[in-house]
Amino acid sequence: MTAIIKELLRSRYLIQELVIKDLKLRYSRPLLGFFWAFLSPFLIVIIFYLVFSLILKVEIRGVPFIFYLMSAVFPWRFFQDSLICSVTSLIDNKNLIRESNFAHYLIPVSIVLVNMIIFFPPLLILIIVSLWVLKGLGIFIIFLPIILAIHIIITVASAIISSILYVKWRDTKYILEILLLLLFYLTPAFYPLSLVRTSFPPLLFRFYLCNPLVCILNLYRISIFRDFYSIIRQDISDLTFIIILPVIFAISLVLLAIYLYRKNKDSINDYLSY
Repeated sequence: MTAIIKELLRSRYLIQELVIKDLKLRYSRPLLGFFWAFLSPFLIVIIFYLVFSLILKVEIRGVPFIFYLMSAVFPWRFFQDSLICSVTSLIDNKNLIRESNFAHYLIPVSIVLVNMIIFFPPLLILIIVSLWVLKGLGIFIIFLPIILAIHIIITVASAIISSILYVKWRDTKYILEILLLLLFYLTPAFYPLSLVRTSFPPLLFRFYLCNPLVCILNLYRISIFRDFYSIIRQDISDLTFIIILPVIFAISLVLLAIYLYRKNKDSINDYLSY
């Protein structure tokens, strides 16, 4: 673990160049350029709002429904886009990898950083708008950097794992797409957690909470939305569960990513050659 951190620090300028290159490739040709990074997630929020609020009449306690959607769509897009772009990243950059001598995991790490840059401005807008509309932020806003750190660690580790698996098994991309779709609908992005609690028996609801993205999204909401803590307390009696689970999951994913990389780093270039 220490060796990897040192490698990341030594390669910070390379990572910076990879991030800049990726941003230019994504947004240099479109007419609106980098503005799409902001526009795309907001358009998704508006579509969900029209469908689930105006048509299906879904209601959320204590928070405007559009804020509730934003607090889910923005973090989810960061996670999903990072994994979708990372899974084929080693294959897509095989010429660069063969010509240069650097750790393979720097490619998915740089992709996650690109999506993190895209994620931060909408998140900041959500915080500012919530501060204005909800007349302040809760005390739990001080924990937002920790929540962000856990979310980023989970995303980086998942990106590295998926990119290594895809090099050896090309079915990984399609399996990942299905898993992400399933995972999205199993997180309370556009429906309240209370709906799940009342629909599921207690044991199944507890199992539902084992989805780390359920915990992450609700931690974002607790930290950003004023008084959301009192709302979530009605659905989850033991809030330490949704705090501890993402931490355990993040550590487990990091250990798995390190194990997979060390086991396969000598053979990755062989797979990239065909």
